[in-house]
Amino acid sequence: MSEETTKSVKKIDDGVWVFAALLAVIGGFMFLSPSLISGSGDDWISMPLVGLPIIAGLLMISFGTVVPPWRKEKILNATRYTCLAISLMSLAICTGMFVGLFIGVGWEEITFNHYVVEAKYSWIDSIGVYWHVGLDGLSFPMVWLTSLLIPITIVTTWNEEKGWYYHPLLLVMGGALIGVFVSLDLFMFYVFWELTLVPMFFLILNWGGKDRRYAAQKFFIYTFTASVIMLLGILILYFVQTPDYSTTTSFTGRTFDMYELTRDAHIASIGGAPWLGLGLQKLLFVMFAVGFLVKLPVVPFHTWLPDAHVQAPTGGSMLLAGVMLKMGAYGFFRICIGMFPDALIDFQTILMLIGMLSIFYGAWACLGQTNLKRMVAYSSVSHMGLILLGIASMQPLGFAGALFMMFAHGIISPLLFAVAGSLKHHYHTLEIGSMRGLAKWSPWMGAYMMFGWMASLGLPLLAGFVAEVAIMVAFWQQYGWWVLIPALTLIITAAYYLWSMQRIIFEGGEEGQLPESLGDDKPVDIDKTENIGMIIMAILTVLFGILPFIMFDMMSAYSSQVFDTILKIVMARRGL
Repeated sequence: MSEETTKSVKKIDDGVWVFAALLAVIGGFMFLSPSLISGSGDDWISMPLVGLPIIAGLLMISFGTVVPPWRKEKILNATRYTCLAISLMSLAICTGMFVGLFIGVGWEEITFNHYVVEAKYSWIDSIGVYWHVGLDGLSFPMVWLTSLLIPITIVTTWNEEKGWYYHPLLLVMGGALIGVFVSLDLFMFYVFWELTLVPMFFLILNWGGKDRRYAAQKFFIYTFTASVIMLLGILILYFVQTPDYSTTTSFTGRTFDMYELTRDAHIASIGGAPWLGLGLQKLLFVMFAVGFLVKLPVVPFHTWLPDAHVQAPTGGSMLLAGVMLKMGAYGFFRICIGMFPDALIDFQTILMLIGMLSIFYGAWACLGQTNLKRMVAYSSVSHMGLILLGIASMQPLGFAGALFMMFAHGIISPLLFAVAGSLKHHYHTLEIGSMRGLAKWSPWMGAYMMFGWMASLGLPLLAGFVAEVAIMVAFWQQYGWWVLIPALTLIITAAYYLWSMQRIIFEGGEEGQLPESLGDDKPVDIDKTENIGMIIMAILTVLFGILPFIMFDMMSAYSSQVFDTILKIVMARRGL
């Protein structure tokens, strides 16, 4: 058989696999979610956004594991295209919900503790656990961001080794992350919170650098230990409830339902007393806050992040920085602010100090880094501190700015790690200064690097600038001229980004300087799939910088609802 005929047969074989896989996905989707296909139901969350990615990803991993080694390459394309198809399906559903194609809802008109596209099913009746999901102005931006980043990450890392295993892990990761953001039951919330650790652990362990085992273990131990403390808080919150058998079918008369718990907290605040008592509320706030601060992470709970980022593969770093870190800030808004507002007021100054320390320390540490990924990791610590400052401002504008920073950083930081991963892939180094004159050999890579750096330091007309200004204004309203400290830290941010750009992109003279790690290989620019992923993130960074109201209005409406419905009442009661 000729070589040309062999290639044709291989293409046909791959095409059959892709076609069969897509048919299986569509058939499974129709079987598992008949209400959506028939139009008789409105649960656009449970199966399409959460269940399908996780189930399909696990099935593909299982299938790829049991097939013989010589067959793994045969199923590679089928696996890639199936993962991409499912992730694009999730993105299409989220976008359709946003523009009103599937549901008719004004996202800016949702009142506090009310949800759209809500679904609730019995799960473990005996103890009051429900599969309860829903979306509002807080969760939807994070769900849309996750559904956007999964296909971008798949495309950007299209040629990753062992793709039959790697890309389904990304799919499982996406489903678990969305599960965190849509959960309205504390038991369910904790299950998905822990589930996100598993695919990220294996991504670092299997595709990471030479110290990947240490980084994976450190990541798991830090985040798991913190979440166990949060679990104790969940259990305490469950046991201290007054049993009410009229509102639940559980044997205990208690519930994990976030809607009901938040409602009870709101009713208690209106009644003139802290929900559960101030002492217990403070204890629960601290236990939940530990889990959220470690995940965010902020100083001094941040040490797992640089190691995880440096050792993680490009796709793992993109999702870790883009979405996973935002789980901590989301938890603050959903639980700490919604359920423990009195404790939030008492711990306001501590949160502000932690945020200030994180901003300054993260930026200062960046100046001393020689590893590109480690520098970007510390910059994330600094930006997460900025989010905490927005929360500590106790202002509607600060809340909205923190939410928009979560969203903007979720687009910009994956671009930064995609560029860093591309440098590692093509030049086999991450050392700043090991090569000079990158723009000479890789103009596209150099352009994306410069654009990402400018977006991250807050250049006007880019998404990060809007969030930073909103947080700074709100911080000034609350703390006055103390705002100069985080404002001056932005100068340090500009310094380390400009320093790294100068050493990597521009120096080296006419001839430039190639890194020794390249050996005899020829320098090349980014490939087609990397270019597609990076240009999408760059376009979105500009879009949300010029037209921030697309998401910012929704976030502002939610922030105003939180402030007017909860904090204003508590602050008035306490004479603040």
